[in-house]
Amino acid sequence: MKSPGKFRAEVCLAMALAVGGGSYVTLISTQLSAEEAAAPAGLTGILPEVAPVGLLEDEFLALGDSWAAWSKETAAEVAKLYEAEQDVGAQRAVIAGLKKRISTMDSALSDVAYRPIFDQLATLRGRLARRVEVAGAILDTLEIDPEASRAERLEGLRSKFVGAIDDLDSYLAKIENGGAWTKYVKAAELRKLTVKDGVADVLSTVHGRLADSEKFTNDEQRKLVQAAQFVRLKDSLAEYISLANTAAKPVDKAALRTQFAALVSSLEAYEEFGALASAREARIAYSKIRDLAADGGATIADTLSSHYFNYNLRVVASEKLLNKVAGYAHQDTGPVDDFVLGAKVDGTQWTTGRVGVDLKPNNDQITFFMTFTGNTQTNTQGVTDEATIFTSGYHTFAARKGIHFDGDRFTTSPATIAVNANNTTTGARTVVSGVPILGGIADDYAVGEARNRKARSEAIAADKLERRLLPEFNKGVDDEFGSLSKELEGKVIPKLHDTNLFPSARSFRSEEDSMWVSTRLMSADELAGDTPTFTATSDAGVVIHLHESLLNNSLDRLNLGGQSLTEDELAVKLSGSFKSLLGDSVDLGGDKTENKESDPTKFVFPKEDPIRISIENGELVLILRTGLQPEEGDAIPTQIISVPLTFNVVADGIEISAGAIGVAPAEAPENRFAQIARAGVVKAKIEKALPNRKVDRAFKLDRENGGPVTLAITQIKRNAGWLSIVIE
Repeated sequence: MKSPGKFRAEVCLAMALAVGGGSYVTLISTQLSAEEAAAPAGLTGILPEVAPVGLLEDEFLALGDSWAAWSKETAAEVAKLYEAEQDVGAQRAVIAGLKKRISTMDSALSDVAYRPIFDQLATLRGRLARRVEVAGAILDTLEIDPEASRAERLEGLRSKFVGAIDDLDSYLAKIENGGAWTKYVKAAELRKLTVKDGVADVLSTVHGRLADSEKFTNDEQRKLVQAAQFVRLKDSLAEYISLANTAAKPVDKAALRTQFAALVSSLEAYEEFGALASAREARIAYSKIRDLAADGGATIADTLSSHYFNYNLRVVASEKLLNKVAGYAHQDTGPVDDFVLGAKVDGTQWTTGRVGVDLKPNNDQITFFMTFTGNTQTNTQGVTDEATIFTSGYHTFAARKGIHFDGDRFTTSPATIAVNANNTTTGARTVVSGVPILGGIADDYAVGEARNRKARSEAIAADKLERRLLPEFNKGVDDEFGSLSKELEGKVIPKLHDTNLFPSARSFRSEEDSMWVSTRLMSADELAGDTPTFTATSDAGVVIHLHESLLNNSLDRLNLGGQSLTEDELAVKLSGSFKSLLGDSVDLGGDKTENKESDPTKFVFPKEDPIRISIENGELVLILRTGLQPEEGDAIPTQIISVPLTFNVVADGIEISAGAIGVAPAEAPENRFAQIARAGVVKAKIEKALPNRKVDRAFKLDRENGGPVTLAITQIKRNAGWLSIVIE
């Protein structure tokens, strides 16, 4: 049945045709064309009407005279994207042109000739790339055909469950009677299905079989279908069936455009101030876009994942550093007391070796071998009734044990060892040794007999060395990494959860000469990292890259908002938070001594964004939003205080100094002269609280084996939202 509104419209149109004829139709067509023409095109009404701060001509001209012409042209193109009234085709042309300019910046960033302007280039490149890619994703989303998108998503989900079948096949191939389970899930039939088949009976049947594992009365069967490979197939089938049973719905373009405008507005506010409220609003808009967009928000999600939802902690550790930290020399000496080939063997053996780390490529987890290589030397004498044989042994060995780390625990594989034994007979003594002629003949004969048994004696020596070294190495590594897993599961991970610092996304991988750990700290109300541009690297150390979003999200978890704290109380609170993670050795001050004078002035923090960190153009800027409440006198309302901090790595430490402190009111003051006085008071207080200082750059890492290792910070770099610290 037609809706009443639509019915009335059709009646009116029929009456109009009957009364007015063709002239009325012409009038209606003209009105419709005008309405269509008035509808905003593409990005119009979604992007701001002026180019954002940070991408104006002055910022580009800071690249220098040799870039002046390029900078003016680029700034003009940016302005055109925001300020010019143009159709979608023209908007896409501007975006394409700006992407070429981003490519020019990428080329310059990789060219050592432009290293003097790397900081400015990287900052501008990040600002521009984020805006351009978001704009392109918005246009792409607005033009998606719902039916075509649904078909594409279905094909992707079909590929997903086929991949799950392949994984399950590989898993079942290692299990007795696994072929029967392959038939049970109708693997061959599922692979033949296409999107055009819709929800075939086989899909529902297999999903139903896997959906309720409790129906299996046999414990082994129930445990088997609860394995990750079966669960992945079940879940992927459920996703496909759900989408296949859902018809493509028409897109409310007006509502979608409204949410895109809200998203862009929130992101621009976040870019400028890093405010939690802006991040929250951006996440709300993104959630609504996912409900409205024909592709479920997949296109914009890809872009946001690169620039606003990306990992905000990246750690790259070299194999050389791992060997320095985990590797150590091993030596032991002991007696030889044994029976070999009927001889009583006595003497001395000494073993010299080194424990090390050998990384192996793995894109899903960190994989490496703990290695133990070296040699064992022996000086022995073997005594029988006929003779005493003197032997020198030099045996090399190489043991290794596989280790895997998935982020939660370490798992190990059995150790293996290869031994190359080498025995040299150095002499013999018989009952007639020393007797002229006869003694020499007897000694030579005894040596010859010993050499004839060389292969057997070396095989025995290799076997005995293997049985002596392998169990000890195997057990030692198992114990060590078992303890590390317990530490992670029992202490580290629970502490991260308790302090709301457990990452929302993690990635672990290893290469031949380095391992990578990437994590993201981000709640449902927060934003995270951007695509990185790094210059800090180390072939022999570890590089820790921290995005400003990680630092700010971590600071939010200190819950300083709405509190009033003295300088000492603030230091105690900061220390307590770090101690819960890093141990009692962390102390940022706040302890009272008998003769110490305490400043009673309190920092009065607003409810949100009390402390922020911004990293751009090679600077790290600490931004405080706080008022001051002295013990006597009037309170100073909330001020925005910016403190540029520099870190200079010198031979004997790290010099930390504050630059020119900026103070501005959070809200426009009623009395400008009173604000000048307030700013002076606040500035003096901050200068006192943040004096220039020097801290040690070297520290010792205690180890159970091999003694302590000294490490030192060798570089600190700040740019394009990232703080990079190199430790070697």
